[in-house]
Amino acid sequence: MNGRNLFTVLMPLLALVPTLTLAAEGMSKVQPSVVADGAVKLSVSIDKNGTQVAEPIRLVLVVEAPRGTRVELPQLASQLGDFDVRSSERTKDIPAAASADSRRWVLEASLETIKTGRLTIPSLDVHYTAANNATTFKTLHSKPIPVRITSVLENRADPKKFRDIKDTVDVAVPELHSYAWLGWTAAGVGAASALALLTVVAIRRKRGPTPAEWALAAIADLEQLSVTNGVDAEAAYNEVVDVVREFFELEFNVPTLSRTTREFLAQAAKVVGLGQTARKRLASLAALADEIKFARLDVGGQQVRQALEQAKAFVNECELHRRATQKEAA
Repeated sequence: MNGRNLFTVLMPLLALVPTLTLAAEGMSKVQPSVVADGAVKLSVSIDKNGTQVAEPIRLVLVVEAPRGTRVELPQLASQLGDFDVRSSERTKDIPAAASADSRRWVLEASLETIKTGRLTIPSLDVHYTAANNATTFKTLHSKPIPVRITSVLENRADPKKFRDIKDTVDVAVPELHSYAWLGWTAAGVGAASALALLTVVAIRRKRGPTPAEWALAAIADLEQLSVTNGVDAEAAYNEVVDVVREFFELEFNVPTLSRTTREFLAQAAKVVGLGQTARKRLASLAALADEIKFARLDVGGQQVRQALEQAKAFVNECELHRRATQKEAA
C-alpha cells in the first residue's frame, strides 16, 4: 500500500475524532421521565446521565395541557438537591406542536455540582387546574432522576498504585527500506488529529469548569485519600504538585509539565507576574517535591495536609491575579 492509499484509508477515521470524543463525554440524551393526569402531561429530561464535577447538566421540564389550563411551574432556588442551579429560563403558555388546542409550559435550567458519586435530581412539582376561578390546584410529581458524577481524577492513574516495569524484549531488526512517504503521511495524520482534539478541548473548556474549579475539585479528591505510611504520603504529595502544575498551565496558558522547577518558578514571576505570596507558596511546594524526588526526603500525613492547604491557597491567589489582570486589560 502506498502513501496515498494509506492516507485515503485514514482520513475517514480522522473525521470520527470529534464524534467519538463527544460520545465518550456522555453527550447522548437520556429518555425523559413522563407522568400524566388525563390530558395534562409532565415530562422532565436531562441531556446526560453522567458527567464530571462542575460540568453543566441541562434540565428541561415540559408541561402539556389543554388550552385554558392554569399551570404553575416549579420555583427553582439556588439549590436543587445536591445541585447548584446556575441559570433557569421559563416559557409559559405557548402553542404545542401536537394540537392546536394544546399548550406548553417549559422550564429549562443549568445544574452543576462538585459532589461525586450517584446523585439524584429530586422530584419537581407542577400545580395545575382547568378551572379559571379555582382556589385549589392538583399536583403532578416528576420522578427523581439518577445522575452519576465522577471525579476529575477518576480517569487519572491512582497515585498510590505503580505499574511494574516490564522486562526488555529482544526483537529482530528488519531490513531497512525507504519509508519516507510514511513519515509524511504520519505527520499529516498527527496534525489533523491534533487539530481535531484541540477543537474539542476548546469547546469543552467553554462549557466546562474553569481551571480553578477543576483544580479545587481535584484537591478535594486528594483530601479524601487515606495516607497511612510514607509511600502513600510521597505519592499523594507528588500528585498535589502535579495538579498545581496542570492548573497553572490551564490558567495562564504557559507550559509547565515539561519545565524544571527553576524554569517553572521563573515563568510564574516574569511571564505571569504573580505576587510574592503566591510565588513563595509555589516555591515551597516545588522545592519539597524536588527533595522528595531527588534526595528521597521522608514525608508524612502532616506534610501532605499542609501541601493541600498551600495548593488551595495558591489556586485562589492565581484566580484573583488572573481576574485583576483581565480587569486592567479591559
